[in-house]
Amino acid sequence: MLMATTAGRERVLAAPLAVTLKRPAILAVSGGADSMVMASLLYQQSRTSVLALATFDHGTGASASAAAALVREWGAMRGIPVHVGHATALPRTEAAWRRARWRFLSAVSTSAGAPIATAHTEDDQAETVFIRLLRQSGVRGLAGLRAASPVLRPLLGWTRERVRALADDLDIPYVDDPSNRDLRFLRNRVRLEQLPALECASPGFRDWLLALGLRAATWRREVAAATDHYWQPEVARDGSVVRVPRDRRRIPARAEAALFWPEVAGRVGVTLDWRGTERLASFTTKQVSGLQMPLSGGAVVTSDRTGWSLRRADG
Repeated sequence: MLMATTAGRERVLAAPLAVTLKRPAILAVSGGADSMVMASLLYQQSRTSVLALATFDHGTGASASAAAALVREWGAMRGIPVHVGHATALPRTEAAWRRARWRFLSAVSTSAGAPIATAHTEDDQAETVFIRLLRQSGVRGLAGLRAASPVLRPLLGWTRERVRALADDLDIPYVDDPSNRDLRFLRNRVRLEQLPALECASPGFRDWLLALGLRAATWRREVAAATDHYWQPEVARDGSVVRVPRDRRRIPARAEAALFWPEVAGRVGVTLDWRGTERLASFTTKQVSGLQMPLSGGAVVTSDRTGWSLRRADG
């Protein structure tokens, strides 16, 4: 359903709300309420911070096409460049849509030399932490959207309810995609059924998820700092390989390696599950050099006399 269908109708805020970007960025705008509110507020408050818009048509039907068309129209009326991505014949899964969307956004970001800003809200963070719990994520994964990232998230402290109310109050146009209510998808089940039921049974559960994510993000930052201090990893200029120098006087303990390797791997976009972490921890404690070990997803770790190198699959 298209809400407030004329893209130029929204009213100007009488007083600016606290929505800021650390630096100029390309806004990832889906055409939904959250991203259209983000774009409207940032445009009103700091036009120079909005370098361009990027929208991705997942090819899932009329609503997806209408959302992309709305973003194009909204940007054109304000003289903002709009990058539009299109997908065809994607599997109808959340993972496939997410991968295709982020490939597009990453390409736009790299081409422009500017970060991407998304409209993730506090509710998105609670859902992400809960989904990570369901998938038995470790502490690193539980940071969710609070993890250190080049992606900017100016609405992360806002509730979805507040964003939607503002969209209605200011006549900000948006497309309400019916796929957001399709219970075949895990995030929709979490959002519409599981979290409301858990909050009803245990009031404060949502706040507990948010606090858990914040603690995990703090832990991640501390591990990252310790990794830099003790291991001094170096990422290649093209971002495909990360190298850890070897201290011949001290082979890392297994527990130390298990703590630091997920952080090291993450710097080249490789996510380690517990099996990969355990294998790498064991590999790092070997005195012998000239070894090689494959990881799931096609990444490879090699050792030589001076250190260890982790190369991602496309490196």
